[in-house]
Amino acid sequence: MPIENKPAFTGLILVSGEDRPGITESLMQTLSAFSVTIIDIEQLVIRDRLLLTVLLSLDEAHAEAITEDLGVLQEQIGLDIAIDFTHQDSSKISGETLRVVVVGNAIKPSGLAAVASQIAKLGGNISAIKRTAIDPLISIELELSIPNNSLKAVQGALALVAIENKIDLAVEPGGLQRKSKRIVMLDMDSTLIEQEVINLLGQAAGKSLEIEAITDKAMAGDLDFKTALIERLSLLKGLDHNILSQVRDQITLTKGAKKLVDELHQQGHKVGVVSGGFIEVIEPILKSLEIDFYRANKLKIQDGVLTGEIDGPLIDSQAKRMALEEFADQEQVQLEQTVAIGDGANDLEMIKAAGLGIAFNAKPKVAAAADTTISNQDLSTVLLLMGISI
Repeated sequence: MPIENKPAFTGLILVSGEDRPGITESLMQTLSAFSVTIIDIEQLVIRDRLLLTVLLSLDEAHAEAITEDLGVLQEQIGLDIAIDFTHQDSSKISGETLRVVVVGNAIKPSGLAAVASQIAKLGGNISAIKRTAIDPLISIELELSIPNNSLKAVQGALALVAIENKIDLAVEPGGLQRKSKRIVMLDMDSTLIEQEVINLLGQAAGKSLEIEAITDKAMAGDLDFKTALIERLSLLKGLDHNILSQVRDQITLTKGAKKLVDELHQQGHKVGVVSGGFIEVIEPILKSLEIDFYRANKLKIQDGVLTGEIDGPLIDSQAKRMALEEFADQEQVQLEQTVAIGDGANDLEMIKAAGLGIAFNAKPKVAAAADTTISNQDLSTVLLLMGISI
């Protein structure tokens, strides 16, 4: 005969009032006289006002005695204590959760309202909200459960809300998976660095306007990357190779780039860069940042000048995705535990393949396809979206 799975009897305690030392100790001492198990606990203090919640599993026969003892404690410590008892399906007490992180210089109620509304439309329930950072950016994290919805479906729905409300937002699984080893793969031009290297080369060759026009079309997805690169390289034919080091000296890291890389390394994660740019220009920069894995196009040089061609395989959108997969395999990390960050159409394949795909100040077509968008100029925002404090 099958054993009936009876709902658990639970009690939710809420303590509120002016904060001072010893409150949690007093509450736990009172509860220790009974056979209870703590399922969940959370404490919040704002402007010296305490909110402490404790969810218990207990014997229903003890409910009246616990209520009486908590009433005595309330008089002793001068705080408000409320308790609510209920029979709760054990399958609903705990389970898989998602984390939604909202980041910005200022977060308006309308933005959070739009996020909460979409979560409700998906049938989700928000179980906790907390602020995780205040400077230089504000970060608010929501813990929620959404039944019968895949992670990608939730990411897609909330990504649209983020774009419409001009907020930065990420959705990731909760639990220990979030803290495990991860791979973060970045695009180079206009992502890790502020410039487009080929545009700098165009300036050196006196072909700036022509090359920038082609670059803009390629980044927007109006011209395929291979065609765009061939056209731009042909305009660099005959350029002295010594120009490459001069161009490198003009490159500046994006705000927050070094902080991002250093903090990821400190947390035990691996960082890669895959670029449609040129290894001769960017390799010294990547080595100085101690990037773990990188791949880029190689320029063909003969007799000290650029031939206007690539030497070796072309790094395009598909090659970027394959580089992400190779790096993940090399580090024995599942694709679900990877993060890909880029701004252009040639980053779309790796952004879609990664567990968390981030469009960084990207063109509309790229932003619409990504799980997450970052609209500010600080690359360290990625840390907050990954649940890492800055």
